[in-house]
Amino acid sequence: MEDEYDKLIRRMNPPRVTIDNNSSADATVIHVESANKPGILLEVVQVLTDLNLVITKAYISSDGRWFMDGKIYDPS
Repeated sequence: MEDEYDKLIRRMNPPRVTIDNNSSADATVIHVESANKPGILLEVVQVLTDLNLVITKAYISSDGRWFMDGKIYDPS
């Protein structure tokens, strides 16, 4: 069961998404920052694949409480 502290951390720090079309000539860079929780990376990947986006490269960093990732290619 999730403790109240973890719930508070997520409420105070909602996920942040930055989309950058200028850093790469062949891909859109999507930078996601979020409070870490079990399964969050899977949720992010599922949303991107549901949008028919192709993940060509991912940089994932976590300090136990936070994670960051991403470089995405839209095939269309």
